[in-house]
Amino acid sequence: MIRIMNKNIIIIGAGEAGIMLAREIKESTQSNNKYNIIGFIDDNTDIKNILGVEILGKIENIPNIVKECISKDIAIDEFIIAIPSADEKILSKILNIISTTNIKYKIVPGLFEIIKGKFSLKDVREIEISDLLGREEIGFDEELLKEFYKDKVVLVTGGAGSIGSEIVKQVITLPIKLVIAVDHNENSLHSLILSINGNDKFTYIVSNISDNIKMDRILKEYKPDVIFHAAAHKHLPLMEKYPEESIKNNILVTNKLVKLTIENNIKDFIFISTDKAVNPTSLMGCSKRICEMIIHSHSKENHNTRFKITRFGNVLGSNGSVIPIFEKQIKLGGPITITHPDMLRFFMSIREAARLVIKASTLNEALIFTLDMGKQIKILDLAKNMIKMYEFNDNDVKIVFTGIREGEKLYEEIIMDCEKFLPSKYKKLFIVDKDERALDKKERENMISLFEKASIEGNKENIKTLIKEYIKEYV
Repeated sequence: MIRIMNKNIIIIGAGEAGIMLAREIKESTQSNNKYNIIGFIDDNTDIKNILGVEILGKIENIPNIVKECISKDIAIDEFIIAIPSADEKILSKILNIISTTNIKYKIVPGLFEIIKGKFSLKDVREIEISDLLGREEIGFDEELLKEFYKDKVVLVTGGAGSIGSEIVKQVITLPIKLVIAVDHNENSLHSLILSINGNDKFTYIVSNISDNIKMDRILKEYKPDVIFHAAAHKHLPLMEKYPEESIKNNILVTNKLVKLTIENNIKDFIFISTDKAVNPTSLMGCSKRICEMIIHSHSKENHNTRFKITRFGNVLGSNGSVIPIFEKQIKLGGPITITHPDMLRFFMSIREAARLVIKASTLNEALIFTLDMGKQIKILDLAKNMIKMYEFNDNDVKIVFTGIREGEKLYEEIIMDCEKFLPSKYKKLFIVDKDERALDKKERENMISLFEKASIEGNKENIKTLIKEYIKEYV
């Protein structure tokens, strides 16, 4: 077979992104020395030629198009997927078809990355897990955030965790005075320090946030304007077995930190919740729901702190996420373990999770905020697409169903029956309008006292009974 020195590529998508890519390759001497465009693939068959490049056919015809190229002694080295607006179904279809050809592929960046209609060939990259979201990632809206964050001191609990560290990395790009990452995990903190690479707007503190005296000292020394409370126990099965730990680390710590925030006259406190707090079936979800109730109660009292709660679904690639587990299982050759074939979940990227939290802090219209995460994704479909992403097929990596775990739902919810969505000034960031009575101070303090006692005793059934008293919808 005759090989051309350049890398032979086919661009999937003859829209704006595909044309921009083709134009750069053709106009750039450096790019032209590396790539030879064999043609476009596009479902719009009315177009025959763009920039002198032939439209070879539709997406569904890719295998036949590859065979035809081979018959002409042209080897295709790579596909580049140039459809940044492709939803999960379209991307899944493309991956399914490409996987039959055994040809490598890359993807152009998402729309929010194509700033002012321009992007470079160097931005073309390998497919990432976030590309399988089935929707466009949410952008940063930096211009709308600058005024709020100007010269502010920001403190992030769990600041070296997957979400906390991303909040740190994104906040540091704003005109803040300082961002402080507080975490007790020294290894994660060390990794964060290396990634920040000496930025003078960043500092860190090794501390367990359950240390009330030290946290009070930290708040008095640094006087943060904004606190992002990201630290929490989140692993559902572990907290199902040891619910007293979710009480200690989620409920009791959050209550203490909220009180310290008020006592130190800090302006903004943002609590990171979860969709598992809505109509919870897990003890971890219940602990987050109780935290929401505590914050709701404090928000009704007379003080200078503004409280916000953010809810979102599973975060791709975060600690405890199914994605790193799947990646490891695929690299080991399988099997991939899934609890149920009909399991559905909302997903967002770590970048989106951080952006949601950072944006919500600037809004004062309500207490709870959430993101439009599109439709729930079937975990089974995600696993199959990941197998293809790693250039395997279903025969290479088996999928095994292990059964639903205690406290686990088949699907998640974002709002409760007493809540509804309202728009905010940010695209796809919603205000949750809440119609629920807040606990008064006496009720709240009595509840905290009961949970303190339950955490010491550590009796799982007694903890469940206590939770049922405060969360009627808990099953």
